[in-house]
Amino acid sequence: MAALGLPGIVNAAKQPASVKAPFKGPKQIELEWLGHGCFKFVSTKGKVILLDPWISTNPKLPAAYRTFSGFDKVDLILFTHGHVDHFMLPDVKALVKKYNPDIIAPWELSIFIKQEIPMAKTMTFQLSNVSGTYDYHGIQLSMVNAAHSAGAQLTDFKGQNRYMGDAVGYVMEFENGYRIYHSGDTGLMADMKLVIHDFYQPDLAILPIGSVFTMGPQEATHACSLIRPSVVIPEHYATFPVLEPNPRRFIERMEQHLPEIQVLPVQPGENTLV
Repeated sequence: MAALGLPGIVNAAKQPASVKAPFKGPKQIELEWLGHGCFKFVSTKGKVILLDPWISTNPKLPAAYRTFSGFDKVDLILFTHGHVDHFMLPDVKALVKKYNPDIIAPWELSIFIKQEIPMAKTMTFQLSNVSGTYDYHGIQLSMVNAAHSAGAQLTDFKGQNRYMGDAVGYVMEFENGYRIYHSGDTGLMADMKLVIHDFYQPDLAILPIGSVFTMGPQEATHACSLIRPSVVIPEHYATFPVLEPNPRRFIERMEQHLPEIQVLPVQPGENTLV
């Protein structure tokens, strides 16, 4: 660990710290992992939210969604950044045409979407930067920092890179008070303790564990020691050969260092109630 330049990760994770008490309200939020960084949430009042919908070339996307027709409806799309495995312009055009959703994204990416898709309902004056909290039909949405780059190739992994604003994450407080933090693509950062834990206090955290482009298992374990959620869902792994192939190492580290936090290793296409 010291050779990797991460001597404090294991020791810090071993430090005793309080975990957020289990959520006491009704657990009625439906969550579905669509592979990689893409998630579908159905709120307690039936609002359907997609986060980073990567559809046409996502190798882990459940077959039911591959033709864009698997969603009954899409009320809102949240984008964390412009990388092609999170934002693909042809996918966004197809989703806007079929479902006419509201769209929230970092300012520069939001402006680009509106420029390329004039009919898109981008919410640039409701929430488009790391800032306050927006009430979306009873769901409190907060855009938060992420430690990651944010250029875009728009159609595939080749071609000229284009600046699309900073990468972000989101904290979503649903109608019943349950709080989910989706970090987006990120590395470790002090905000996980000083902002996400101390201020937002999420019940559930969704964190990347794939390494190379984001946190790996050891960094994600340390992130959990900072955030202190009751439940954590690992994501952004096994999509490509270069990424962590499964959540085993993350689960083992969490069991060893933070057994009080539940790891929920969901599968693509599997509906989960939280």
